[in-house]
Amino acid sequence: MSLGVALGLALALKLVGTIDPPKDLNVGGAPFGGISGADYDPRTGDWLMISDDKSDKAPARFFIGRLDYDARAVKALRLTRQVPLRQPDGSTFAATRSAAGERADAEALRIDPSTNDLVWSSEGDPARGFDPSLRRMDRHGRWGGDISAPAPFRFDPTRTSGARPNMTFEGVSFSPGGRWMWLAMEAPLVEDGAVSTVARGGVTRISRLDRAGRLKAQYAYRLDPIQAAPARRGDNGVSEILAVDERRLLVLERSGVESAEGRFTHHCRLYLVDVATGENIVGRRDLVGAPLRILSKRLVVNFDRLPGGAANFEAMAWGPVIGGKRTLVLFADDNFTETEPQRILVMIAR
Repeated sequence: MSLGVALGLALALKLVGTIDPPKDLNVGGAPFGGISGADYDPRTGDWLMISDDKSDKAPARFFIGRLDYDARAVKALRLTRQVPLRQPDGSTFAATRSAAGERADAEALRIDPSTNDLVWSSEGDPARGFDPSLRRMDRHGRWGGDISAPAPFRFDPTRTSGARPNMTFEGVSFSPGGRWMWLAMEAPLVEDGAVSTVARGGVTRISRLDRAGRLKAQYAYRLDPIQAAPARRGDNGVSEILAVDERRLLVLERSGVESAEGRFTHHCRLYLVDVATGENIVGRRDLVGAPLRILSKRLVVNFDRLPGGAANFEAMAWGPVIGGKRTLVLFADDNFTETEPQRILVMIAR
């Protein structure tokens, strides 16, 4: 099955297949699930997958394993170990039930191509005074330093500006070679207007940072509307980004739609953007009022049209090259529920 339009002049994607790992996978006492970020290490052949479990089922962690697939089928996921995320003093992060301490809400994980250490994002813990963050760590989960987040992305206690809780640092990707780091907000800042509704999509920000976290460029990105009318809650936002080359990005959008019974269905779409189509908005306080040249986006994959439909895809990474062709892998966050699959989907360039 051919999916979507070409990426550039010659690259398009073909579905290889999917697998739904069993719900009882457990490594070292830590249940596998909640996968919200992932990356592939071509030096070792390992996949690194970070969970958004807030230390409630086990200490906040990432998993290391192997994903077995070829150009014809996805065969198996084999987990080898889990690694707790560490704070500067070596301790793990607090759980929801803890009286104090930061509850990590991990959403993205990337291997730094310059150093081979790891960068991960947390959406923050506003109730306890912790802003969204980018952090470095080694392969053992040990803290390696903070990357300063741009000030507008912090929480404002008055809720009149800044980041919205649980709608912050959802997508991270390094440019080839690691000179730049791309950072995507899941949803608009308060001052940038409303979040997506069924009638209209909101406008969020995609930023280019240098290696110290300094803001060097920023672009406005129009989100889709919520893809179906919810009986209860519904949303649509960026769930991951991935650099294609120095100026093009894949942007994964995800709608969550809650039924009257409290069950969520998800509608995901993958877009290609070229930052040359938008204006650099560094220094712009808000994205309402004055004219704005928003990034043009081109649909690559509508996951509703795939066999089995969409899952809650939140992680996306380039995998191994097969026969000279790139592979793209997506992981679903099952929210540790029985009703949502922790699906892994593989596509190959064609």
